[in-house]
Amino acid sequence: MISVDGLSVSLAGRRVVEEVSFALEAGAFAALTGPNGAGKSTALKAMAGVAPVEAGNVRIGGEDAGALSAPARARRLAWLAQARPVAWNLRVEDVVALGRFAEAPEAYDRMGAEGRGAVDAALGKADAAHLAGRPFQALSGGEQARVHLARLLASPAPVLLLDEPCAALDIAHQLSLMETLAAEAAAGRTVLVVLHDLELAARYCRRVIVLEAGRLVADGAPEAALSADVLGRVFGVQRGTGGALIRKPR
Repeated sequence: MISVDGLSVSLAGRRVVEEVSFALEAGAFAALTGPNGAGKSTALKAMAGVAPVEAGNVRIGGEDAGALSAPARARRLAWLAQARPVAWNLRVEDVVALGRFAEAPEAYDRMGAEGRGAVDAALGKADAAHLAGRPFQALSGGEQARVHLARLLASPAPVLLLDEPCAALDIAHQLSLMETLAAEAAAGRTVLVVLHDLELAARYCRRVIVLEAGRLVADGAPEAALSADVLGRVFGVQRGTGGALIRKPR
């Protein structure tokens, strides 16, 4: 459903992503992980069309993503950025309605029954239905994060890209978020999520893609991609007694 082939991206004259290639089919649920500065967010931005591709290509459903108009891309792919500022103090349901902008550029109250139903369903999936009617900027950071998740889920796009969606969420809502994304993948969507929590990645994702210094260094099932060698060499951690991740001795 989405693939990158030889993807390279430079920012401010420095190569941040170097010849990365992988493909995700419909129904895939994959984690993109790596240490700080590995190029995860930049790769995701390039896939979403908001960072320039220096070399290689991105394809969505077999189509060259670079040749798609912004509305056409939005119908195929929904992206949840790491930074999610909302300049206007919109009602929660109107923030979520933005996820359907490519289909119906209307506020919630002006949407048809299908659009309102999609927004309501997305709020329910994000455990945020009780927040409807409230001004967005009056919410806590965790509540805002769940509303943004609902905005993503309200999109009809078959591909979902999420950049560190667990930030600001308590542990219960982190688990709920991962369960929701797993359900979206089971229903046929393609889900790629940037995660720093390797335990969450291994527990919920069927595939883990590891970047280091802009290069792909591991890609496969969690037990293979997060092997003892990769944990030690890339992340500087190891499994301690009982299996918990601990810092690797220097």
